[in-house]
Amino acid sequence: MDATAMTPDRAGRKQRRLRLMLGLVLLPAVVGALAVGVAVGGQNSGIFDGDPPRWAGNLGRVLVILGVIVEVVAVVWVVRTGRYRAARQSPLLTLSWSHRRRLAGQVRRGTPEADEDPALLVETARQLAGQRWFVVLVAGLAMTSVGQAFLGFAPFFAVIGGLLLMIWAVLTVSVLRNARRGEAFLRDRPDLSGR
Repeated sequence: MDATAMTPDRAGRKQRRLRLMLGLVLLPAVVGALAVGVAVGGQNSGIFDGDPPRWAGNLGRVLVILGVIVEVVAVVWVVRTGRYRAARQSPLLTLSWSHRRRLAGQVRRGTPEADEDPALLVETARQLAGQRWFVVLVAGLAMTSVGQAFLGFAPFFAVIGGLLLMIWAVLTVSVLRNARRGEAFLRDRPDLSGR
């Protein structure tokens, strides 16, 4: 058998990775192109003009204020509980970006490689499990985005607010899924955690 031949699992992973990278490149490009196109071509079309009704203006202000409060509370809580300092002192920061991604992939899949340092795998799993607090910060950002869309009350702001809300939702799902996988990794491998 040819050593360079890819297994179906590896080929599927490569395809998923390619789709993810295309998504990460295409989404900002599409949003940027939309913003530039609207800014240049829609100046007199009313796409930026929005006079919100009283209820929309009030709702927008409340959501923006609540969102900012939630964000500030989340940041203060992270700093006061020491989570921020612990993340800054992690041994993972000395590793290359590709090595950290490889560690995170092993933890998410639950398949540590034999030659990998167990302490780094455990630290990666602990960091993934401890990132649930990001959801609170993202909720604040989402509230702020929706509030700004209500304040603008124009098609352009509605589209941008909707796109941001979609990005925040995907980020929330990703953080929660990674936290569950990190916890499962630590639970399923007490021999690594005890070292």
